[in-house]
Amino acid sequence: MTTTWQPVPGLAFGGDYNPEQWPRETWDDDVRLMREAGVSIVTLGVFSWGLLEVADDAWDLGWLDEVIDLLHANGIAVDLATPTASPPIWLHHDHPEILPVNRSGLRYHQGGRLQWCPSSPVFRDYATRVATVLGRRYATHPAVRLWHVSNELGGGNRHCYCEVSSEHFRRWLEQRYGTVAALNDAWGTAFWGHRYASFDQVICPLDSETTQNPGLLLDFDRFSSDALLEHFLAEKTALREAGVTAPITTNLMVGVRPSVADYASWAPHLDVIANDHYTVAADPRRERDLGYAADRSRGLASGQPWLLMEHSTGAVNWQPRNRAKAPGELVRNSLAHIARGADGALFFQWRASLAGAEQWHSAMVPHAGNPDPDLARGVRAGRDPAADRRGRRVGGRRRPGGDPRRRRVRMGMGPRAEAAERLPAAQPCARLERGTHRPRHDQRRRAP
Repeated sequence: MTTTWQPVPGLAFGGDYNPEQWPRETWDDDVRLMREAGVSIVTLGVFSWGLLEVADDAWDLGWLDEVIDLLHANGIAVDLATPTASPPIWLHHDHPEILPVNRSGLRYHQGGRLQWCPSSPVFRDYATRVATVLGRRYATHPAVRLWHVSNELGGGNRHCYCEVSSEHFRRWLEQRYGTVAALNDAWGTAFWGHRYASFDQVICPLDSETTQNPGLLLDFDRFSSDALLEHFLAEKTALREAGVTAPITTNLMVGVRPSVADYASWAPHLDVIANDHYTVAADPRRERDLGYAADRSRGLASGQPWLLMEHSTGAVNWQPRNRAKAPGELVRNSLAHIARGADGALFFQWRASLAGAEQWHSAMVPHAGNPDPDLARGVRAGRDPAADRRGRRVGGRRRPGGDPRRRRVRMGMGPRAEAAERLPAAQPCARLERGTHRPRHDQRRRAP
């Protein structure tokens, strides 16, 4: 893990930017608003594979060149993603065998994201090729300060039960246990008489009528984490061999909900720990989940810099109930991570999507381009020279007195947060101050 990650001066502020979803004339407006808002870095290319490689080994990189150059000309750094989270339709059409198989033994169909088997050598070849092409083209571009492999690995393809995965699982088990006798002993297969005579008899834990051997289920989770990590390392290696010297990361999903990925074993392979965190509307104590995620991210970073790669400005679109954040909640969420050592707070996403599955997910800028008033207030608060930089006023109320060192402990502040307080102030943005209009289709309503 790198100890010198510093992509931008001060704290990183920005989010996922998907200009390919919008007409070219929108890009200039986006960059102007970014400059007014103080955006310092954006993530590019996460879901753009089908627009970069338009057919097998047929490339259209001109639009990405233009976007990166435009951002660089305006002083905005780039976190460039390998776009392997979302394989293009032509790849699924030509190689349907890369699609994952679910626990019932049914193969998924095209149309989702993370629709690839982590054990597939076919997918690995295509994924490392696109990483190599991007690495060779942008490794030395001065705007590209960070590289971002795929997206939320294990979020949609945490398990695959295909025969290729079973073969990979058997190799993994043989390496772990050495002999089938050791495997039988570890799993306690005398129960129900489910002894294995050879590793060839082991398959992924496909659906069965009753509860399955817990040793099998646990090892399949461990294997699935290692398979995903193996894929991350393959893309990372491809980038390094293509000439990339900047830090390389991927966005984890640390939270109280379980994940198949063993992040403690992943952490040493990430040049900087990056995490995505979204509060859950149905959780009445969302702050506990938020605090846990930030504290664990800090622990995974082992005292080194880490980054909040994604969180939301308001309502998401994928929960049973998608609530808007209350006034001030956005800023509290962001600062909870900063106070626990994050070197920045980024959002999904910059401008709300024009169409698609996440059209109604909140963003820093809604569809019509008028900045979110809550976000504008947060930007102004951080840039107001008259603001109390020591944080003695929280939510409009004075904190109680006492030893300031003890107050810092309670607020989770440390040297990095104190350094953030000393960042030079800038004048508030007039455009953001008056950006109060919301289009009718914008779901992020103000709380009463």
